[in-house]
Amino acid sequence: YFQYFEITTGALAGPKTELQVNRTSLKVNQDFAPLPFSNTAAFDGPLVFAGYGITAPELEYDDYQTIDATGAIVLVLRHQPQETQDRSPFNSSQHNTFINKAINAKQHGARGIIFITDLNHEDEEVGGATRGADTDDLGIPAVHAKRAPLLKLFVDAGKDLGMIQKKIDTNLQPQSFELPVRAHIATDIVRTRKTVKNVVAGITGSDPALQNEWVIVGAHYDHLGLGDRNSLAPSQIGQIHHGADDNASGTAGVLELSRLAAMNKNEWKRSVLFITFAGEETGLLGSSYFANHPTIPLNNTMAMLNMDMIGRLNNDRLFIGGVGTSPSFRSWLEELNNSVHLHLDYSDSGYGASDHMSFNAKKLPVLFFFSGLHTDYHKPTDTADKINANGAVRVLSLVYLTLDKVVTNAGRLEYAEVQQPRPSAAGSGGGYGPYFGSVPDFRDDLKGVLFADVQNNSPAAKAGLKQGDLLVEFDGKPIENLYDFTYALRSKKPGDVVSIVVKRNSQSVKVDVTLEARR
Repeated sequence: YFQYFEITTGALAGPKTELQVNRTSLKVNQDFAPLPFSNTAAFDGPLVFAGYGITAPELEYDDYQTIDATGAIVLVLRHQPQETQDRSPFNSSQHNTFINKAINAKQHGARGIIFITDLNHEDEEVGGATRGADTDDLGIPAVHAKRAPLLKLFVDAGKDLGMIQKKIDTNLQPQSFELPVRAHIATDIVRTRKTVKNVVAGITGSDPALQNEWVIVGAHYDHLGLGDRNSLAPSQIGQIHHGADDNASGTAGVLELSRLAAMNKNEWKRSVLFITFAGEETGLLGSSYFANHPTIPLNNTMAMLNMDMIGRLNNDRLFIGGVGTSPSFRSWLEELNNSVHLHLDYSDSGYGASDHMSFNAKKLPVLFFFSGLHTDYHKPTDTADKINANGAVRVLSLVYLTLDKVVTNAGRLEYAEVQQPRPSAAGSGGGYGPYFGSVPDFRDDLKGVLFADVQNNSPAAKAGLKQGDLLVEFDGKPIENLYDFTYALRSKKPGDVVSIVVKRNSQSVKVDVTLEARR
């Protein structure tokens, strides 16, 4: 059967989208285009040039240092200072993205943002730079405009954009200023919501005493399509990203295991639910939806086995995550592997960027089978001819033996909570800031950040935050989405005490969280 749910799949410019600068109207989709993460809003106000639109306290750089953007529309350059220099402090930073610059503008009180391409690059067609960009509403009107129609603004202000950019790149000193004009920005964003589906099938166990207990076997069947913001070949967005390993391999594994299960159903005491999930690549959406709207009782679910990228076995080495989520797993896997002879690399944690994480957050034992990353990951070159079919069969043999062990075992599996490894310290780009300790639910139909889980002994847990809390305010700033939260957290340092507001059972709860260092 199918389990249906809705996701946001795109964003288009509606008929009320407008941009006027100094009373001159620009043509939508020709001179400018709204960015897909823009909100629907209109504003008229002063226009301020804010350099590259970057605030990087860890680099002692702030394009907003000499201006007040409150109640203004900001005009910013794309990319980053010293982009062509190998030793630029901005290399590998996260400050140069459209999204981070838009959030930074919003945090500085701007009411709209206009991006133009810096002079190190050709004046590209509007919209081309944002193919595959995120469609989450960031709460600020944002457009990408052609550079040529706006260069006259600098000339009329007695400025030369080339000299401004050269000064920034040479001295890393902001050259921001208020332009002597006003602008009008109106973004009418029509977001496309589409119905997608998890595909589910079940086999009832043969033991009347145990058939009400379930084991879930899953894999995501979506891939990057023509490429999106997650593509690791951004110049090839628009080409088919085939996803043979990620994750046709895991999907084929679910189908094969379901075939074998049908052949052995009289021997399996417990029931098995096979699920292929939609929406994993956009944030574990399918597995999260199932975990929050289960079609079987999760309190009677023994374990979840997840296969994501099992088709590129190399040197017989297989990664298995979640081994610590039940005391039985490691000894079982060692015993079962005696007939498969793989080199097993274990991780105790049940967290990780795949669908098992949605079930670990529900305190279920999970195992994650993964043959490893490769140079074709999230690229059009992830094609079927590169699949190690014999290796995939060996991986699937171990998964099958594990499933057989779980469904026929006399006793029920015990769940063990494993502390998620604390992320490593941030690098030159500010990373994700200090350690907070929440695990987000990536659903896109809420204003705020829903906590799928809160890690034991983390700053969030010590402050009393809980699974299911909806974060709506961080240090006095509204949090509308995960980007707002990530950006706000990155601006802090270990030891800072921040005021947090969450919604819990329709009530506002305010707590103070003392942030800690990443390790």
